[in-house]
Amino acid sequence: MLFGVGLVFDTPEFGTIVMGANEELDELLPSTIKEMIGDQIIIKKTDGEEQVFGVVSTQINHSIAGKKNIGICLGKGISPDEIPAGSIVYCYP
Repeated sequence: MLFGVGLVFDTPEFGTIVMGANEELDELLPSTIKEMIGDQIIIKKTDGEEQVFGVVSTQINHSIAGKKNIGICLGKGISPDEIPAGSIVYCYP
């Protein structure tokens, strides 16, 4: 598991972005996390449905508490309504 989805939103410029955090990743370098994410991810929705999404870009921010917040841009072809908060993001094998 990469992280649980805490926030999903749409931007006019980049499309849909999913954000979340995972304490287990806080000690890793951002480059390592980006490598783990790769070009595709699997999102397991709250109803159990799994879907593969292409990754347009990733951004990893550090909070003032030393935690890493991960944002993955899925692009403009995806509606934020398709991914409910509470979904789980996994690495694509």
